[in-house]
Amino acid sequence: MNKKFLITGLITTVINLLLNAGAYLFILKDIYQSHPAISEDFMKQLHRKPDQLIVWAMVITSLAMGFLITTVMKWSGAKTFFSGLKNGFIFAFLFWGSVNFGLYASSNFFSQATVFVDYACSVSAMTISGSIAAWLLGRGKAN
Repeated sequence: MNKKFLITGLITTVINLLLNAGAYLFILKDIYQSHPAISEDFMKQLHRKPDQLIVWAMVITSLAMGFLITTVMKWSGAKTFFSGLKNGFIFAFLFWGSVNFGLYASSNFFSQATVFVDYACSVSAMTISGSIAAWLLGRGKAN
């Protein structure tokens, strides 16, 4: 792991986290409330309140996703924003399709309406994060 990869992974982590947080605050929160898969009381039991989040675990999951995206962009050979968009979209489309529709098929976490909106938001955030990771990896001298 070189310095460029490490810095790119950290930047990708922050971008992906902010995009997903924004999607939740501005889109998903209202969609989940409008189309619940389970009762509001049960949903409150499943999710921690913001002041009860386990910060170290949130940091690890954010870093893991940021470095997963960065690794995929590096392995794909994407070195520009637009090649990152293409490769990032393919990866995001397949990854989140597996996660979201697997959860929809096997649990009561999503309603039919929320699974598609969450899928679109997750794919968008990962695609944009991947495009930025590819651009950062492609800047300057080749490694």
